[in-house]
Amino acid sequence: MTQPIDSWCQHDNHNDFELFNDFNDWIDRGDTPTELELLRKLNEVGLSTPSKAFYAGDKAAYEQALRAYRIERRHEILSREYFIEKFGDEDGPHWFERNEQRFNQLVERLAEELVVPFIGAGISVGGGFPTWADHLRQQGRTAGIPKTQIEQWLAQGEYELIIADIEKAHGRDVFAQEIRDVFARTGSIQDITLRIAELFKDTLITTNYDRLLEQVFDTGNASAVQVINGVTAMALPLPGKTTIVKIHGDIKHPAQCILGKAQYDQAYGVGHLDFNLPIPKALRYYFRNSSLLFIGCSLRNDRTVQVFKEVKAQAGDHSFPQHFAIEQAPEAPEELIARNSELLRLGITAIWYPKGQHELVEAILRHARNELNYRLANITSL
Repeated sequence: MTQPIDSWCQHDNHNDFELFNDFNDWIDRGDTPTELELLRKLNEVGLSTPSKAFYAGDKAAYEQALRAYRIERRHEILSREYFIEKFGDEDGPHWFERNEQRFNQLVERLAEELVVPFIGAGISVGGGFPTWADHLRQQGRTAGIPKTQIEQWLAQGEYELIIADIEKAHGRDVFAQEIRDVFARTGSIQDITLRIAELFKDTLITTNYDRLLEQVFDTGNASAVQVINGVTAMALPLPGKTTIVKIHGDIKHPAQCILGKAQYDQAYGVGHLDFNLPIPKALRYYFRNSSLLFIGCSLRNDRTVQVFKEVKAQAGDHSFPQHFAIEQAPEAPEELIARNSELLRLGITAIWYPKGQHELVEAILRHARNELNYRLANITSL
């Protein structure tokens, strides 16, 4: 009886080749250095996948090229050139090195499967939804509130006052319907959403109302995903499922979403935080027991940040897991120093990217995935 012919990747650790997709694509595009003689010859032959021939023909040279590629990508993704150009030859390398070390620390926590992503409105923007600030501008326009007043409240972070004023003028049902009109539609799945789904398959936390995360995890098996609506019930995550904790509600039930001050007070406590309520209790649990990774979050003085501040204040010398945020770097050195300290006082380690270059959030997550793959192949040194 004829034995089945195994694929080339099933021998001599060739299955590791599949772990290096980004690097292999880089080779196949012909972007490699000309000093790699074997690659130059392979490209001249015109192979459709020279990376595969390179791996099989000279694995040592392949790994050497992989190491150079990792360093180049790390410098690019963690913004080495930007920091040096922006902050000078002394302070620039300092902030790049901080980025590099913090990225390494994040990869360590990811390898230990301790990280829970905390996903904010910035991720939904890529899916075609407005930021919460822009949505409130739209709501204010519909309600006839002067633009200058809206902008003043937004600048002060008084989002709840805007909602209260709109509801006072037109009623909660009108506000809720506009929420439904904007956030209930099907969003566009972007690379950042795919990367989040690739890295995190256990528990995800979001303050977003839309259903982008449900979309990206939709494989046709409805029982594979558990959505916990923080407003109606804070159930326990079920083993074997991807659990999406929607802290402030689900657009499927817009009337139950936490929107204005009254709903925030009811959910978090009137006058002070009440940790007997489900949402503060759940946020405290995750803050104390998981390494949170904030993605697309402003992390200003909103209710969730107030919870984290209070948890830290009450805990005293208690040692918390290391939390992370992928955040835009302020452009002035003194502002970067101040923001860095502000986040660290919250127990949050920032990995910085240049202002406006939001595509680097996905690139950082992709690079983290690649680093995890290199570990699987026992290629760890840089």
